[in-house]
Amino acid sequence: MANPLPMSLDECDGVPRDIILVTGDAYVDHPAWGVAAIGRWLEDHGFSVGIIAQPDWEDPRAFQVLGRPRLFFGVTAGNMDSMVNHYTSARRPRRNDAYSPAGQAGLRPDRATIPYTARLRGLYKGTPVIIGGIEASLRRFAHFDFWQDRMRSSILLDSKADLLAYGMAEHSIVEVARRLKAGKSIEDCRDIPGLCYALGAKDQLPTNLIRVELPSFDECRSEPLQFNRATALVYRESNPHCGKVLTQRHGARVLVQNPASVPLTTEQLDRLHELPFTQAPHPSYRAPIPALASMNGSIAVNRGCSGGCSFCALTIHQGKDVTSRSEDSVLREIKGMSKRKGWKGIISDLGGPTANMFHMRCTSPEAEKVCRRVSCLHPVRCKHYGTDHGPYMRLLRKARKIPGVRRVYVNSGIRYDLADLDARFVEELVEHHVPGQLSVAPEHVSDDVLRQMRKPGIQYFENFMERFKQANEKLGKKQFVVPYFQCAHPGVGPRQCIELARYMKRTGLRPRQVQMFLPTPATLATAAYLSGEDPLTHEKIYVARGDKERSRQHALLFFWKQEQWPHVREALNAWGYSDLIGHHQDALVPPGPSYGKWARKRSAKGRPQGRAAR
Repeated sequence: MANPLPMSLDECDGVPRDIILVTGDAYVDHPAWGVAAIGRWLEDHGFSVGIIAQPDWEDPRAFQVLGRPRLFFGVTAGNMDSMVNHYTSARRPRRNDAYSPAGQAGLRPDRATIPYTARLRGLYKGTPVIIGGIEASLRRFAHFDFWQDRMRSSILLDSKADLLAYGMAEHSIVEVARRLKAGKSIEDCRDIPGLCYALGAKDQLPTNLIRVELPSFDECRSEPLQFNRATALVYRESNPHCGKVLTQRHGARVLVQNPASVPLTTEQLDRLHELPFTQAPHPSYRAPIPALASMNGSIAVNRGCSGGCSFCALTIHQGKDVTSRSEDSVLREIKGMSKRKGWKGIISDLGGPTANMFHMRCTSPEAEKVCRRVSCLHPVRCKHYGTDHGPYMRLLRKARKIPGVRRVYVNSGIRYDLADLDARFVEELVEHHVPGQLSVAPEHVSDDVLRQMRKPGIQYFENFMERFKQANEKLGKKQFVVPYFQCAHPGVGPRQCIELARYMKRTGLRPRQVQMFLPTPATLATAAYLSGEDPLTHEKIYVARGDKERSRQHALLFFWKQEQWPHVREALNAWGYSDLIGHHQDALVPPGPSYGKWARKRSAKGRPQGRAAR
């Protein structure tokens, strides 16, 4: 059995590593951990790699446990943006961190990429530092930081790193390592696809570059519509086959983004997932890593998403083109699972960002090379987009027939508008692959809102629900669809929020959770939140800002919970919909007290409670 990547000099017999990766997560040697995937990929390409996981950013010794690398340091905040990891949609601190031992919060700093890089630059002068991972990827240009409520400059400039590897980065990071090993300088790596670099005031851009200049940091900061324009251009130029070099001025300096790296091929993705991962936390940990519990027994079969939802960062990070593993590779992994200690024959999830996009992608290489669409499915499905569920159904059938496999479930995202195209898939899903309930995300019911979200119309959800119901009745099963809805997204005002609440009452839907929109860096929805205008269509839209309005929307969608009634009454009265308070058929809540003036209600101990505290 392979050993994990070393976290101390003793584990590598005192021999310096070629590359040292610093991460804000605990180190779990599993392909779902970005630092493990990149580390194993580099190792497979002939480089020695060490890991520094969750170092104390205030203690220099925490960054010296492996000494100086021969080639470079790689820095990532972890599998999540550190601010999303730390704070809720209401900007309140989270109590747990699923990527830390025992779920302990506070083991990484805010915007972890910046302090980690600063510490390395101070300790190891002359050694290149390359930042990457989702935090760096989404903050590579001027970006809106919801937690500070202001525009921030590129994280490459804030961190003073040498290079930024955006996206999934396997190709770009290996090419950097090869060039540095061959004796080239970090400046010699500036032409590699998938990288960003910064030019100084005296540096000149190469004259032969075909480039698009984005609105500058100062323009984005002073004029939200310029930020909209910059965001739209980043999305339009994200195709690795035809995207141009992007530049953005930050004062006297210029940020340069090379075109994106091409995605891994199926063969390369197979190779990555079949590297000798231990599938376990580093043995130095004495407490479990909660995130691993949800991933144990799950198998990723694809990456990327063609949906292009406006609030989701997948398109700009993993890419619009879906790359899928081969059937043989997935089946080999399943057979290998039977050898793991304690495995009980349950595959908890056979999926990915969108499970039923397995081997769905553009069917026209010519169109793909020039495509600048943000989504393959919105506003209408592209005629070149393949929607065959056959490969996924064949994989599921073969997986459940492997000796020792008792159940194969699909717990990751299902794109229900695609599933609605194939009644056989829905019936087979219901018969074999639903663990009692299936989670789907219609997000809203208003046509106007769904258009802003770039989600399919609610009729697709209703069609899927009807197929799901019929399949259960035919098979004599009693299983449920658990819908996920979202409030406070750009375009959702009082009228749209009430439309959703009344739909939920009429249909009897009682969601377990309602996500309050979180304006994360780099998404189209975040640009719309800041500007009040759709960055692609330039349509003016309503934006719910501030804790008061956002919390009112959140409370209203739990109108069926008695403890929320005072909050719901307050919202209805404030919005001029007091006619929905009563005992009549259309009422959302019965008469009673409301909180009156909106304010945080505090307990005797002074801790925020109720709607405003969520």
